[in-house]
Amino acid sequence: VNELSRLTRKGAHDALQIDNEFKKYGVRFVSVLEPFLDTSNAIGVAIFTLIAALAKQDSDIKAERLRGAKDVIRAVGGRHSSSAPYGMRATREKIGNLVVSVLEPDEDNPDHVATVERMVEMSCAGVSDNKIATTLDSEDVPAPGEAERRATEKRMQSIKKRRVSNEDSPIRWRAQTVRWILSHPAIGGFASERVKRGKAYVNVVARDEGGAPLTPHRGIVPGAEWLELQERRSKRNKTNKQLGAEATPTLLSGWRFTTCGICAGSMGQSRNNGGQDYYMCANPKGHGGLSIKRKDADDYVARRVWARLAAADVDDHEHREWLAEAALRFALQRDLSGVREERRETAARLEHVRNSIAELQADRKAGLYRGRDELAMWRATMTQYRTFEDRCTARLEELDERTTAAIQVPSNWFEPGEDPLGAGSPWATWDVFERREFLDLFLSGVSVGPG
Repeated sequence: VNELSRLTRKGAHDALQIDNEFKKYGVRFVSVLEPFLDTSNAIGVAIFTLIAALAKQDSDIKAERLRGAKDVIRAVGGRHSSSAPYGMRATREKIGNLVVSVLEPDEDNPDHVATVERMVEMSCAGVSDNKIATTLDSEDVPAPGEAERRATEKRMQSIKKRRVSNEDSPIRWRAQTVRWILSHPAIGGFASERVKRGKAYVNVVARDEGGAPLTPHRGIVPGAEWLELQERRSKRNKTNKQLGAEATPTLLSGWRFTTCGICAGSMGQSRNNGGQDYYMCANPKGHGGLSIKRKDADDYVARRVWARLAAADVDDHEHREWLAEAALRFALQRDLSGVREERRETAARLEHVRNSIAELQADRKAGLYRGRDELAMWRATMTQYRTFEDRCTARLEELDERTTAAIQVPSNWFEPGEDPLGAGSPWATWDVFERREFLDLFLSGVSVGPG
């Protein structure tokens, strides 16, 4: 090697293990810039380990400095890695005492900016991501992958290798591409960070220590417009999908709210020969099917909720808890500042650390931590996990308190009148999506049983 630090920077122990492996196979270690290194005698080994330790120390210092710089940049919402999203470019600006990269609309490619603005307009109008992609494709609008900064020779060769066909076709717009662009916080001027959702990583709004969103970038659309777009897009996900037909949203099906009481499968909608609409188990195999008239089910569920709401007694502990949870859900539904997103992330992190605590406790019970040093490590890790658990719990309480204090359940809900579903009632003025949101405040779901 050129020098020992090029072989390893993990310290003396790692360096000695590598050298021992070399010796086992009759391989001699030679450092070009350090010819005095000789592990065949005690003094040589001492020098060898000293230099290896110094290499690790230097590596740790550089890593800590780099982490610190990234944390400072992240704290103000600047970017320290990855390419700019489609329609935007990075520029260097001074924020406080720091010079960081911020994003702005790409003036060098105004057609890209115009395409993003058009995509936002189409999505706001209710056009699906797939329809947006096919429309842009039919008009021969170049896909982001065809952009000069991304269509490098190496990347194009990689795409060609992954293709099944040997045809040299252009990169096309896809619904996934549209979704990635429209959901990127930078489009609205917000700083972003990558978090894992299931098996994939997504971009979410980055926040300061107080939970406020960071807005260092100049977005293609105003921040409030981008946030409203995300709300509309999330609501549109709660729709019915019927093969070979136009989707007709109904109250209890199509959004994983109603389940079969026999097999726990989701309930879809169907129509019999007499023209009657039904909710039917989408997986009837094994129990002969289960169905219920849609009108009867909708009416029954809605009236049960309104009746309980009208009869709610704030002095009753159970009723008070029920109303408090509904108020919290109502506030989270109408929050456009990203509190709901942060709450979901914090809750997921809390669940993860609690699972880690349980695994750590199980490992100790199984006898995996026996010696004094191992027990000390176990206690240190447990303390770290518990501290993070407390932080997540406290943050959830802060978010819940802030949302419930800011938004209250409308008072007219508690006075529905003689017929809570009749003309002049709030229910009668709502569309199917608003009615779904209302039910979602008070119910976790509906289960339809036999009989």
